[in-house]
Amino acid sequence: MLRVLSLLLLFCSLTSTAKQIVVLSSEGPPHTINDAQNSGIDLDVVRAVLMRLGYDVKFHFVPLGRAESLVKSGAYAAMAPIFATSDEKRFYVSHPIVKYAPTVFSLKNNKLTPQYLSDLEGHSIITFQGAPGYFGQEFELLSKQNNYFESPSMKVIPELIRKGRYDYAVLDKYIFYYFYRFVDKQRDLSIFEEHALIPSVTASAGFSDKSLRDEFNRELAIFLLDDGYRKVVEKYLGKLE
Repeated sequence: MLRVLSLLLLFCSLTSTAKQIVVLSSEGPPHTINDAQNSGIDLDVVRAVLMRLGYDVKFHFVPLGRAESLVKSGAYAAMAPIFATSDEKRFYVSHPIVKYAPTVFSLKNNKLTPQYLSDLEGHSIITFQGAPGYFGQEFELLSKQNNYFESPSMKVIPELIRKGRYDYAVLDKYIFYYFYRFVDKQRDLSIFEEHALIPSVTASAGFSDKSLRDEFNRELAIFLLDDGYRKVVEKYLGKLE
């Protein structure tokens, strides 16, 4: 009995002294999901790495611009995702935690073979609201044509392509497959053709403390070598190959 009590006291002591950290984020499934578990690809990676460093990780959701300001002010220790690539005063950017991959999708049976974004001209396009602000001038020109549409709901876009309602969809690769496989992670992806016509963008975590950022980077490298990233992605999308 004394042994059990000693182990219980030791556990309580370790638990009570665990380092607490609150990470700011903003919702955007499957990268960041404001649910009971505060989950998503980006958040799962950040949580896993910080837990390896001995932190008890909590998430708080605010707009990303406000999150960056709060971390720079020192009010919060970290945020994710951040798309900055270099450090600023009182703000330190980690190595990439995830790659955002804007992708053009079509049905494989349609045998469409665009080599450039301009090749989408004259075809029907479905994308998310505000897309022209992300993909440059060439895409903005496409948004002026009559058969270009922006959906208020990203989750319907994969089904609209599957049903042949549009020639092309433009959406982040992970978002497209997340919603397409929302109910069934085994759902066949071979019906789609991916066209990599838009540069990918890496996302990182941002920290108010340089030493914590450096610790995070070292542990992140080990996490990636342990195949942790692939396991996180498959949790939300199933196997992609």
